[in-house]
Amino acid sequence: MAIRLATLSLLLFASIAWAWPACTVVHNDGQDDTPNVYAAVQGCPAGEVVVFAANTTYNMFTPLNLNASDVTLSIQGNLSLPTNITAVQAAVNASTNGGYWLYFGGSNVTLQGSADPHNGWIDSHGQQWWDANNTIGRPILLGFNVNVGYLYNLKVYKPIAWAIELASATNIYASNTLIDASSTGSFPFNTDGFIATGSNIVIEDSIILNGDDAINIGQNSVGTHNVTVRRAYMGYSSHGCSIGSLGRVPSQPANVSNILFENVFFDGTLYGARFKSWVGGTGLAKNVTFRNFGMRNVSFPLYLSQTYIDQNNPGPPRVNNASVIMEDFTYENFYGDINTYSPGDGSCISDPCWWATISFVGLTAGVIDLAFVRYYEPDADGTQAVIMRCNENACSNFTLTNINLHTQSGVPATTLCNYPPVNSTNLGFLCANGTFTPT
Repeated sequence: MAIRLATLSLLLFASIAWAWPACTVVHNDGQDDTPNVYAAVQGCPAGEVVVFAANTTYNMFTPLNLNASDVTLSIQGNLSLPTNITAVQAAVNASTNGGYWLYFGGSNVTLQGSADPHNGWIDSHGQQWWDANNTIGRPILLGFNVNVGYLYNLKVYKPIAWAIELASATNIYASNTLIDASSTGSFPFNTDGFIATGSNIVIEDSIILNGDDAINIGQNSVGTHNVTVRRAYMGYSSHGCSIGSLGRVPSQPANVSNILFENVFFDGTLYGARFKSWVGGTGLAKNVTFRNFGMRNVSFPLYLSQTYIDQNNPGPPRVNNASVIMEDFTYENFYGDINTYSPGDGSCISDPCWWATISFVGLTAGVIDLAFVRYYEPDADGTQAVIMRCNENACSNFTLTNINLHTQSGVPATTLCNYPPVNSTNLGFLCANGTFTPT
């Protein structure tokens, strides 16, 4: 009898020890854990933290669409999307939340990862998508459409495409984010790091290795204001710190203001400080600062284009009769070297590369015939410290200070500049095609 009681006690103890606490997301091997997230949030007492258990890989086999307020989720384990491409595509095509795989809405929401380097990862298995050059039915990994939100210690591994979108979010603080979209095979197209639209957003202490904009501010936005990005490392084939593209829909004017990028290092990236607005776009971008930028092997350190066209989705023909107006832009303290010998990145899947040439541009009554257009950068030769292609009278009150960029070959750095920004009493350089000349 004593032996039987002892055995029963051990079994009871084991069942208690292996039970999942009320606020811990349950994991079932080989099964979809997404429903368990809803259950944990609903069953967790107010004020408690919903936890993904450490050293556990959760199967996020179906999209999560969580609208909740006053909730904190802590990813102490790891999250894994399906490895089956067609399963992901089917779920994205059936979704009603804009194609997000992990979507958070509501107010006062915190999503935090783990300080443990082996935990806190979100793995999308993007490599197989990139190697297959499959761009159909790709999800946005994480959407955060929140009023008052915090993102801490998130780690993203091989996102299929866009990693984190702060979609019309307000009052957001994100820190210590690692996004690794570096590829061991084909190029990781459209792997934007952060896409930020909304207001009162701070993004600090980020490491982003990717194949598109590391930080994209205001893309297609009609209202993005008060965004600060500071202390970041951007590498692999990143397209750096970008504003835009703006003005894609001329009837919806862009409205972007009070943007600060500072203390950023770019390593082997295609762009550093980048602004892009569409041909015929409308709206205003105002009070933008790029400050304290270090460059190593960067193809286009300081780049501005008001004639942007998306090579993959150009839309109908556009009349080049308007511009997104740019006012009060400051570029300050740029240093480092320009990628002189092999400018470009792995997105050059055409020969010549999209940013270096153009096959043909047809013009009919001032309308660009987009059927023949590829991205290109005329006259770029790997020596440009500054490319500033303003439309006439579209840029005003610009200042460039302490621009110390040099070529790898030792020849003088150069400039491509269309029209001098007007009302710029201290522009800081000679706006002309040729040797970069500070003034």
